[in-house]
Amino acid sequence: MFTEELVHTALQTWCDNVVAVGRVHAEGGDVVAFASRILSDNYDYDHGKVLFKPTLTFGAKTYRPTKEGALAYFIGGNADFPDDKGFKLKPWVKAWYSKLDYILHGDLAIVQCNVHFIGEDDSHIFVNKSFVFKQCEDGKVRIILHQSSLPYQP
Repeated sequence: MFTEELVHTALQTWCDNVVAVGRVHAEGGDVVAFASRILSDNYDYDHGKVLFKPTLTFGAKTYRPTKEGALAYFIGGNADFPDDKGFKLKPWVKAWYSKLDYILHGDLAIVQCNVHFIGEDDSHIFVNKSFVFKQCEDGKVRIILHQSSLPYQP
């Protein structure tokens, strides 16, 4: 059964991983291997289906149902996704969530929140997020749905 504590842990892990990918890149580490491991550990691409709509995607490549597409969005550098610049490479130095609401349903948590990002240049943005987290058979919590959008600006 999914719990409130697991919701908070899953969200904080996601936020911490955004910062970690940027740090690995800034320090000259193997960002491809690191980001691939994060995708395997935290998204269900290796075991099932994932519905992912990144914040800054559009057109024919809006949705990222494959691990390859998600990795391209996170770190860029994939000719099949030429518009991806690597969202997680900024680097972001801090990320956190607010305005959290969720529904717990068996082995799932359906979550909405805002996620805030602080860049190394002190820039601050926030995005609206929806996640569905699943407790998988191996005991890990993984994302099976991730939808992200910029707040509406009339």
